[in-house]
Amino acid sequence: MMIRNHLFSLLIALAVSSQGWAGGKPTADSLLVAQGDSCMAQYDYYHAMQYYTQVAEADDMVKSKLATCYFLRADYRRCVALLEQLPDSVLSHDALRQLFYSYKALDDKTTHQRRWGERLLARFPMDSEVVADMALAYNLFDEPEQALALTQRYEAEDASNILVKRQKADAQFFLKQYPEATETYEQLLALGDSTFAAHYSLGMCYEQLAEADSTLLLKAVEHYGQAVYLNDSAKAWPLYHLGAALVKLQRNAEGIHILLMALQRMQPDDAAMFNLHSALADGYYQNEEYYSAIWDWKNCLKYNPQSLASLYNIAQTYELIEEDGVKAEQAYIEFLLKAESADRTTPALEEWKRHAEGFGHVHERMEEKRAEYERIVHRLKEIENK
Repeated sequence: MMIRNHLFSLLIALAVSSQGWAGGKPTADSLLVAQGDSCMAQYDYYHAMQYYTQVAEADDMVKSKLATCYFLRADYRRCVALLEQLPDSVLSHDALRQLFYSYKALDDKTTHQRRWGERLLARFPMDSEVVADMALAYNLFDEPEQALALTQRYEAEDASNILVKRQKADAQFFLKQYPEATETYEQLLALGDSTFAAHYSLGMCYEQLAEADSTLLLKAVEHYGQAVYLNDSAKAWPLYHLGAALVKLQRNAEGIHILLMALQRMQPDDAAMFNLHSALADGYYQNEEYYSAIWDWKNCLKYNPQSLASLYNIAQTYELIEEDGVKAEQAYIEFLLKAESADRTTPALEEWKRHAEGFGHVHERMEEKRAEYERIVHRLKEIENK
């Protein structure tokens, strides 16, 4: 405890000496700043922010400290609002980085992030992390020429930075400079960057080069195989490229097996597709676009054929829009037949069943359908028992 108190006193003394004295005594503002600095030393940004706020209006350096609190608490809008007010002479390397990464976090890569990145790199050209992230922004917004120029300038001094080299390789790939991109991706592997992205991109480079030299397909297969291994076969596109390359090499059995795996990964998730179509149907129904709503509820049944709610909604919507009620009647019958085999019932389901049974000629036609339905079930059981 004594050591902690001594540290606190020392921090206050240092802060006071940096803030100045009034009549030989520390000012109230300098004491508030010292308290804020003490909180920062303890990683207590919440209380530091409270002290700095009381002084920040009159002091640019304190505004910068307060902006740091906002940045570390992910309050990026307030961080940039403060720092944008400050003159260049006050903006430290940390402040420029906070502006750059705040705008990145706010997904503003097209204007503000680049502006501050360029200003930062004009003063600190060897900040490799910002070089890589600036190049990434250029690549993402289809400006690979700028990404390549930026990374090449950096590599004139340091050609072994993995973050920068990744963006250089991607820029070369986007510019269809496949021999150069291949060389850069190989350099990444030599530097130890044996990641999924490196192998996948290198596989695509070799596949492009194989159009002129078919022997390079073996290299493409090698790197696609590594990408699939590193990704545990979870993504469809590496599997597709691997399978297609194997077929080109006439290793057909392997290629077909891999392509079937890719096809399986490309199939949509049934639950997600059901929820999507269900939400669309609800929207169309509320917008009185009834046929579109029916179409989407029918799509729900493709992903969950046992969805009683979808069947009932289809029937009820047909009842609303049809004069003769034929389609509504058929839909209610299908709903009732499936409702009989439901694992559990609810008050809502019982209400739906009562409504369905009371519609039109559903009850008598249901009996006709029931006999047919029971014959089919009986026949299936006979086949199973043989």
